[in-house]
This record gives sequence, C-alpha cells and structure tokens, in this order.
Amino acid sequence: MTRDRLPPLKSLEGFEAAARLGSFAAAAQELGLTQSAISHQVRNLEEALGHALFRRVYRQVVLTDAGRDFHRTVRDMLKVLRGGVSRLAPYRKANSVIVYADAGFAGCWLQPRLGRLMADLPGMDLWLDSRGLTVDFDTTELDIFLTDAPDGGDTGLPEEVLLRLDHAVYAAPALAQAGAAFLDGGSPVPLLHDEGPVDWAGWLAHCGLPAPKGDALIAGPTFTAVPALLGAAADGLGLALAAQAYAAPWVARGELVPLGDRVWEGAAHLTMVVRAKGRGDVHVHALADWLRAEAGFPVVETGGVGG
Repeated sequence: MTRDRLPPLKSLEGFEAAARLGSFAAAAQELGLTQSAISHQVRNLEEALGHALFRRVYRQVVLTDAGRDFHRTVRDMLKVLRGGVSRLAPYRKANSVIVYADAGFAGCWLQPRLGRLMADLPGMDLWLDSRGLTVDFDTTELDIFLTDAPDGGDTGLPEEVLLRLDHAVYAAPALAQAGAAFLDGGSPVPLLHDEGPVDWAGWLAHCGLPAPKGDALIAGPTFTAVPALLGAAADGLGLALAAQAYAAPWVARGELVPLGDRVWEGAAHLTMVVRAKGRGDVHVHALADWLRAEAGFPVVETGGVGG
C-alpha cells in the first residue's frame, strides 16, 4: 500500500471490533456480519499494511505487537470519527439555532431562563456551545455569538451590547461579615479570581480602596468559568468579584450576599452578534429578540452587608 492510500473504513471497523473483543465471531455479531466477512476484512488489511495483525491460536485470535500498536490508532480514530458524525445531528434540524456564549452568560444568566425560553419559542431548537473555544465565523456555522471579551470577540461583524455587566463583591453568608470588614480596610480574607476582563486590582482602584499588601491580592484559586467561581464562593471558600446579572441566581437562593453598595457600573459588557442568513433565519431573529427582551428586565438585589 502506498503512503498516500488508506485502508477501507469497513476493514478498520472489523479489525477494531475483533481486536477489542478478541474474537472474529464476536466482532461479526456486533457488526451484523458473518465471521468469514470479518476474517476477509482482516486478511485484506494485513495484506495492505504488510504486517500480521493477529496470531491464530487454536480458535482464538491474539494481537501481534504490530496489531496492538495499530489497534490504538484505529480505536482513537474511530472514536473521533463517530463523535464527529454524532455532532452532525443538530445540523439536520431545520429549526436549530446555534449559539456560542461565554460560560458566565450560559450558566448564570441563560440557564435559569431556559424553561421560559422553551415555552416562549416552542418551534426553535437551541444548540448552545460554551466551551470557550476561539470562534472563526469564516469556518464555524454559528447563528448568534455572545461574549464579554473586551474586543467583542473581534468578529468583524456588527455587534450590539446585550447586557451591561456591573460588578460587585459576593460572599457566602458565613463569610459576609469578615468580607465586609476587609473591604473597609480590615484583615485580608481569601479572594477568588476569574479569568474574565474584570479583576480585583481594577475593582479596588475603581472603588478607591487600597490593595492588600503582599500577595493577598493575587493569591487564591482562579476559575475560567463564572458558575464555578460563584459556586466556590457559595461554599465559603472566598470572596467573588462577579457581574450582578450572573450572581443573581445565587443571591436569590440565599447562597451569596452582596457586600455593601460598592458597584463598578459598566465594568464590562456582554455583546451579541447575530448572523442570520439562509437556513433558520426566522428562528434566529426570534431568539435574538427574545434575548433582547429578557436583557431589559432589571436585576434586583437586596440585603447588602456592610457599607
């Protein structure tokens, strides 16, 4: 077999099943083929590769060293390929709207509203991606893009501000008193950090508060996802600096309380890019309008601690 040719996919499936199950008969049963068909596929594969992949020992088959090595490659390749095929399913849904959103917006703002979204737009199927990947509109099929990145994700497309992300400090009730004292110049308490655009140094400077001495300002765990940050704060592990719109569910459940009335208004913004063209335009516009309407609702917080 020349270097630029690959063996047929069917032969790889038969080989992988036989290698994994240790039996041509079991592989044939799993794939809905005859045992002779599996044997034929493996024999063709061995001839194409120029290597024996199995040793026949009585009625059993045992992988050779080359077979074990090749099985790892084929197993991983088929796993990736099957995953890619399974991800195609949403593309076949005519009413699917593909949305990329930062984890903070997806987990803290949108997820609590999903029930209302599904009730209000029953004909739309949401496909939500919040993996934190770099989005390239030239190569990615995407309908709505939401991010709090300072440059709006640099998509080159028209964008609009959906949410103003005013930031405040939050703590579990048990840590609230010590946290409020810290903000008034008292002893340091553990701080939790977010990889987002707003950090403790900027917040303290905006509020005219002195930074703690030493490494107290940068010590502590850092989170790439706001839900994890707020969950850690609710567990009493430290103070969280977060957008009011994102902390609202934890505050409503009594798991977090805002410390005082110091708020950095407009510390960040969540922008939205709508790329509606071709398939699903009606549903894309409907979802964008729904998000705009929901974002117009005020965030209500009560019971601040300290001053």
